[in-house]
Order: sequence, then structure tokens, then C-alpha cells
Amino acid sequence: MKKQLLCLILGLMLLSTNVWAEKKPVEVVIMTTPFGTSMYSVGAAFEQVFKKSGSWVHMKHQETAGAMYMYRYAAMNRDKMQKGELPYTIVVGGIGAVPHLQEGRWPFDKVPWPTTKTLVSITSLVGHYGTYDPSIKTLADFKGKRICTRERARVFLGLFLDKPLFDKGYGIFNEIKWSPLGDTNCKDAFLNGKVDATPLGFGGIIMVAPDGTYIVPKMAPTPPTLEILSSGRKIHHISFDPDIMRKSYDFSKDIITHPALAKKGAFKGLDRDMWVRAGFGLIHCDENLPDDIVEEIVRVRHEQRALFGKFHASLKLLPTTPYPLGSPRKYVHAGVIKAMNKLGYPIPADK
Repeated sequence: MKKQLLCLILGLMLLSTNVWAEKKPVEVVIMTTPFGTSMYSVGAAFEQVFKKSGSWVHMKHQETAGAMYMYRYAAMNRDKMQKGELPYTIVVGGIGAVPHLQEGRWPFDKVPWPTTKTLVSITSLVGHYGTYDPSIKTLADFKGKRICTRERARVFLGLFLDKPLFDKGYGIFNEIKWSPLGDTNCKDAFLNGKVDATPLGFGGIIMVAPDGTYIVPKMAPTPPTLEILSSGRKIHHISFDPDIMRKSYDFSKDIITHPALAKKGAFKGLDRDMWVRAGFGLIHCDENLPDDIVEEIVRVRHEQRALFGKFHASLKLLPTTPYPLGSPRKYVHAGVIKAMNKLGYPIPADK
């Protein structure tokens, strides 16, 4: 009897293995922002990790001009994806854009994406401004200065992110000479003295202190930021004012972003605790993305976490859970919940 039971178990295991091995390959496009951005690093790593892990989901990384292109493409082509006329597309982004997409807020009032859902967590995006000018001590000193920002196509990390803070918060938005050049061109302009200050971008781990404060114990610079930090010149890191920042953003109409306390030593050269701006990073998909593809993405994202870290330093900071952190449950793809339960991954408490 025991021998028969053992044979039955082995047979089922073999059948299960064969079914898994014979799973029909499916191409999934992962869209990101341009080369040099932290999002680009995520897309490139996903393509390689899924290939090396032997997954039946074949990731294909596609670099784009920015958020406007990615979200508009997904919203306009979701029906074609469901019919098999185009590969399913997922998008690297953050929780900040989700309400705008679902509700059709500007800048997506003409092309909303009401069926966008969150899929898995990635490294969160954190950052601050840097300058070579010691007279620029606070963000209020940006008045009349030439300040770099992300290119116009990357609306959620450019002026749309900057305006609430510098308009409602400091009242100097229109008195700043903005240069929307993008990460790589901002780096070049800054190193060549063409602008007075530039954003410094990082991937980071966000933790929550007992009092609710967001803490960043470790940050990894994007390639352009790393080049600035490695230039050998004395750079002054400008801290955010958390109170002004909290008062500046109305999440019912503005992007979701939070002040977070970067701890001394979070990156090489940070010699004090400093407030930075933070947003939870995640991957978006459409609610029509099939549950089996969702499960495979969740599984590989979790099981291959160490392999992701070998592709870029920022990906060593992936959250230990694949669950899309910072995303209210109503925005999470239903297949994620099913996959987490099936695979035995704990689901974080809904905030």
C-alpha cells in the first residue's frame, strides 16, 4: 500500500513537472523611461533575470521617452493585448501616478487608464538636489537660479513633481529658471557649470519607523548621479523641509510623494541624516493581464531577488516581498493576491 502511494505521489510530481516545462512561452513587454534612469535599470534587469531563470514568460525590455508614452500606449492598446494582437505590456512606475491614471486626472484626462493595476514592488525612487554653490543652502535659495529637472515627457518626475513644492510651498516656482533636460543631460549641464543645481536620483529601501516616519537606511545612485558623486568635486546636498513638503502636496490632485529621512551613510559621502523626497516604486499592468502570467512574474520577482541585485546596485535594495508596497488594495491586481496565497508569500497589511 505504501509502495503504491509513493508511486502515485511520484507520478503526480512528474506530471506536474512536465506540465510546467511544457508551458507555452509568452512574450511580455516591460516599458521603462530612458537610459540612465533607475527605471531603465529595472527593465533591463527584468529581461535578463527572466531569461536566466528559464521562465516561460519572456520579458522584452523597451526603453521609451517617459511616462506619458508608456501609459498612453497601455491604455490605448489594452483590447489588442487581450485579443492577442499585441504582446501584453507592463510598465515600470510608481504609486504616485495610479490615481491620475484611474480617475483620468490631468495629464491623462484625454487618455485615462481606469483598469490599471499594480503588480510587484521594485526599488523605491528617492532623491534630493545637489549643488556646487555653497551659498545655496535650502530650496528657498533656488529663486532666480538655473535648476535642472527631468524632461517634459517624464511628467511625474519633472515639473509636475516640482510645481506643488516650489509654488504652494515656497512661492518661487515662476522665479526659477527651469531646465527640463533629463537625468543624463542634467548631469552634463551640472558638471559643465550650465545649471546651479540638479536632482540626484537613487534607488532606496524605505522603512517605516514606529512614529510613522519613512526611513531610508540605504540608497544606490543612478548612473548619472554616480558620475556626479564620483567627479571629485565638493558637492553640497540640499535637504528637503518635511513640513513644507507635507503642506505642499494635495494627494486628491497632486502626485503622491513623501518626505523620508535618509540616514547618515545611506550612500557614500552622506555625512548626516537628511530629508529626501521618496515615492514607492512598482510595476503597473492592466487588470486583463492573465492570472498565470501574474503568478509567474510574482514568483520570479521573489525567488530571483538575489539575481536582480547582480545586474545593478539599486536592485540589491528590492523589498523582501514582491507585493506592490504603498499600493492600496483596491489598486492591486487580483491575481497578485491569488499568487501570494498560492505560493505562500505573506501579504503585508493594507495601509
